[in-house]
Amino acid sequence: MGQNSNKPLKKLFDSLPGGKFILVDLRGNVAKIDPSTNTLQTIEYEHHEIHAGSSFTCHYEQDVSDTDDRTIIAFKTPNTTKYLHITMAASATALARAIITEAPTITDNEGDTLAVINRRRVGTPTASTIINTSPATDVAGSAMYFSEANMAEVTLGTELASIPLGAATSPVKSVGGLARAQQEFILKPNTLYAFEVISLDDSDNTHWIELDWYEHGE
Repeated sequence: MGQNSNKPLKKLFDSLPGGKFILVDLRGNVAKIDPSTNTLQTIEYEHHEIHAGSSFTCHYEQDVSDTDDRTIIAFKTPNTTKYLHITMAASATALARAIITEAPTITDNEGDTLAVINRRRVGTPTASTIINTSPATDVAGSAMYFSEANMAEVTLGTELASIPLGAATSPVKSVGGLARAQQEFILKPNTLYAFEVISLDDSDNTHWIELDWYEHGE
């Protein structure tokens, strides 16, 4: 930095009354205090990623009626160090189980394209880096889903997490833990992942899956 680059910041410090302090970052940005409560306001890191345009979501819902019917969202992570920090929420109106699987076997060019939404809707949203392998040529920016019609094209790999789902009054459940700090998985690069709900009996059943993640370089 040049000799004069800190002059505005020095002038600000020199103008403070005795015993008064300010909080600044290394770039000279001043932390602001809420005027109504005189408190310093902060947000959780994953909330910051929404504002930064690096937070994404997708969901898929399906009505099924047989034991072992499966509802699946899948994608491949990019081969970069911009890692996905992901959580899964799921529900079912009859007995079922929600599962997160790493490195499943997915038949090439199978599945259907599932849109991915950037949670920051201001301006032109940045596309996700996840990869959809269902087209003949892999496409970045979308996921894929599998219904009871093509669920057999996904064979489970390493099970990372699993949770039972209940009947019609069952609440939405997060898979992997009770709080985001416990639920979140940081996914391997260049790896397939599947997120599914599978029916445990032949009752009519509505499966629902929602994925929430942010993409952060390390």
